[in-house]
Amino acid sequence: MTDHRTDDRAWGSSLLNQGGINYIEELLADGGYDSHGIYHSLKAQSIKPLIPPLINVIISSVVDPTLKDQTIDYIQKKGYWAWYNKNNFGRRNKVENAFYRLKTIAWRKLLSRSLLNQNAETHLICCLLNKMTDLGMPWSIKIA
Repeated sequence: MTDHRTDDRAWGSSLLNQGGINYIEELLADGGYDSHGIYHSLKAQSIKPLIPPLINVIISSVVDPTLKDQTIDYIQKKGYWAWYNKNNFGRRNKVENAFYRLKTIAWRKLLSRSLLNQNAETHLICCLLNKMTDLGMPWSIKIA
């Protein structure tokens, strides 16, 4: 957990560079994580990045394209939705829904002031969400 001043990209790179992450095969992330540092950290850990590039990005090297360059090239040639479907990027929506649930059930901000207490509060909220998930998820039916 980080404070409100910490950038997603800086946090993501430092987390990935801790090492010992040998069970993660791919990272689903939004454009906020689109940085060379994140891609470098993912490559070092042999983790496949599934990060949509920011709008108007350009390929850095045609001769030796990076994973980011390959993603940009694919999207430029076949379109964003082709990349989205090829990588089953819709799975990220489940993650977003989990955070929506967390914020809906546990308020929009933490009540504790100190980072130590915020970590404990976050742990408790996650335990509660896991318990609710174990008890059963709601059924969703498409109407239209």
